[in-house]
Parts: sequence; C-alpha cells; structure tokens
Amino acid sequence: MDKNKRYAIIIILVTNAILISLLESIIPIPVPVPGVKLGLANIVTLIAIIFLPLKDVLLIVVIRSFVVALLTRGIMMLAFSLSGGIISALVMALLYKKFSGSFSIKGISIVGAIFHNTIQITVASFLLGEIVILYYLPILLVSAVITGFITGSIGEIAINEIKKKGVFNDNR
Repeated sequence: MDKNKRYAIIIILVTNAILISLLESIIPIPVPVPGVKLGLANIVTLIAIIFLPLKDVLLIVVIRSFVVALLTRGIMMLAFSLSGGIISALVMALLYKKFSGSFSIKGISIVGAIFHNTIQITVASFLLGEIVILYYLPILLVSAVITGFITGSIGEIAINEIKKKGVFNDNR
C-alpha cells in the first residue's frame, strides 16, 4: 500500500474511532454499574489490527485516546484510557498474528476488553492510591466478556465486508 493511501486510511480510522467514542460518551448504557462502556471504538482497533502494521494500530489508539480524553473526560482519564488502549491493542495484535487459528475475532475482542478493563482498574488503583478499587474488577471482567463479544461481533462483520470490497488491496 502506498504511503498516501496508508495515511488516508489511518486518518479515516482515527476519525471514526474518535466519533464513535464521542457518541458512546453521550449515549447512556442502561446498566446500573458506573464506568461500563461498550467500547465500540475498539471495532476500529480490530480493523486496524487485521489490515495495518502494529505501529499504525498504536498510532490510532494513541491519537483517539488523547483527543477523546481532552474533549470529554479530562487529562486525568488519559492515563486510564491510554494504558488500557495500548495494552489491549498489543494483546489483540499478538493473538491475531500468532494465534488467529485458535482465536476468532470475537475471542480476540473479548481478551482485549478483559485486558483493557484490568489495566485501567490497576492504573486507577495505583494513581489514586486506593487498592479497594480492585474489588470492582470482577464486575468489570464480566462486562468485558459481554461488551467484548458485542464489539467483536460487529468488528467481524465490518472486517468481512472490508475484505469483500478489497478496500486494503493495492490494486484499487
């Protein structure tokens, strides 16, 4: 893929991830547990993992995390978002590149959501100096399985459509 097409795709994916995150931040989820999100922007991360080099995936995650944190939750939340986003992207990329025969896109998404929530709650506990926050982890892990499955299902559909249309093929 030539450089200009790659940059255009990165910009499109970053923009979509930011828009999805912003929409998700204003649409309430009918769950009585604070902090639970669907994580729909991770659909974009899954797409990037399938079609782009890891450095581009991480660039997309970092830009999305910065922009969304600055526009919505503030700079303090950046540490949670960035750490969870980077680690989950690395884990999902590893699973896809090395173990895609054993993990479906849904499975990769679920593992990514589990890592994302685990890292976020660990960073929150560390930065706030409150180990009691870790008691919230089991609830977040259950939600991670559910939301990871939803995100992975949507991501799988999107990835299959992108493959059918040949968006990332060099001959387009």
